[in-house]
Amino acid sequence: MRWIWFCCCLLLLTTLKVQADSAEQLFARYEPALLQVRVLEKASGAKSSIGTGFVLEQPNLLVTNYHVVSEAVLFPDKYQLEYLAVNQQKGALTVLAVDVVNDLALVQTDYQPEARFSIQTEKPVQGATLYSLGNPHDLGMILVPGTYNGLQKYSYYPRIHFTGAVNAGMSGGPTVDASGKVVGVNVASAGNQLGFLVPADALQRLLASYQQQQNDADLPKQIAQQLFDSQQKMFSEILAANWQLKDFGPGKVPDEVVPFIRCWGESNVEKSKDQLKKVAAFCSQGEEIFLSQQFSTGRIEMQFEWLHGAALHPLQFFNRYQQNISSANADNQASKEDVTSFECQHKVVQQANGQHAKTIFCVRAYRNFAALFDVLYLAASLDHQQQGVISHFTLSGVSQENAQAFARKFSEAVLWQ
Repeated sequence: MRWIWFCCCLLLLTTLKVQADSAEQLFARYEPALLQVRVLEKASGAKSSIGTGFVLEQPNLLVTNYHVVSEAVLFPDKYQLEYLAVNQQKGALTVLAVDVVNDLALVQTDYQPEARFSIQTEKPVQGATLYSLGNPHDLGMILVPGTYNGLQKYSYYPRIHFTGAVNAGMSGGPTVDASGKVVGVNVASAGNQLGFLVPADALQRLLASYQQQQNDADLPKQIAQQLFDSQQKMFSEILAANWQLKDFGPGKVPDEVVPFIRCWGESNVEKSKDQLKKVAAFCSQGEEIFLSQQFSTGRIEMQFEWLHGAALHPLQFFNRYQQNISSANADNQASKEDVTSFECQHKVVQQANGQHAKTIFCVRAYRNFAALFDVLYLAASLDHQQQGVISHFTLSGVSQENAQAFARKFSEAVLWQ
């Protein structure tokens, strides 16, 4: 029995040694095909930001995240791109194609390493060991082992859940299987060994699109079309869904209307000292499409509040009610260079059951992406002196047609007595 135990231990140690050697050999083989991608501010010549890229088998093509190169795409007069290889070779980079929805970019490079990365066409099995490569915090290229945990649940934009440390600077680097084939592209981290990857099939689609339309190098046009197509697809699904309602104070409000919109709630009704009782529900598609450091889009958010102040004078309740109404704002980040100012319409509407509400519908346009808007809607019930229901939504990067259709469906779904 002791001999069997010894053999098992020896076999385990041998297996671990083979795995360690495999990871070491993998890194040694492919490290030359990893590049630090640098965004340089032209006037100073200094680095503005860095990320990682990897050279593909396809001639002269480098892959990275869109968010790594976004400044050079949107502000080419101010920024330029440069690579730094492990052998300290440097050279210029040119962005050829982007997929802003999946945060990918194809970049032209003159760097020609001997070994290059290829894309894995088969999905890993659950629990498979993967290796993330990149340059964290400008410390040099490293390899981080981790585990494949399938696609992130409830995510509208497909992302692989990778149990491994994907740190700042590793964005755009490859995550590979034991054979060295790319299964995903590093894109984000939530800390505590929680990383996210863009699946390899999104990269394959971008490559196919680039090869079919190789002469179309109008990147802003590419981005505008991708944003429009993405919101069309998302809102088609949302508007076609059978919205389920839930009880909420004296009325009903929408629940999780589609799988990628998640809801949470809170209240203070159990606190006897609070004169104003609040019940709140928050629902969102919380993922964003990164456009620049100052501009994001793609979010959907809904909020509902029931306020009841039986112990308050009606004027006191009205002041508190008004404060909650005035706190509503857009849910995405944008600067005045990105969007116009909000223009709002105010109305008093009547529900089918005779109840009245004050509504505000606000729209601001995207300056550089025609036919896309941010929308803010708010409705506050008016028929009770010491209680009220506030319903609110914001949409970012949506067409006017989809915004109006969503507003109609939302207002019909919010009911109160």
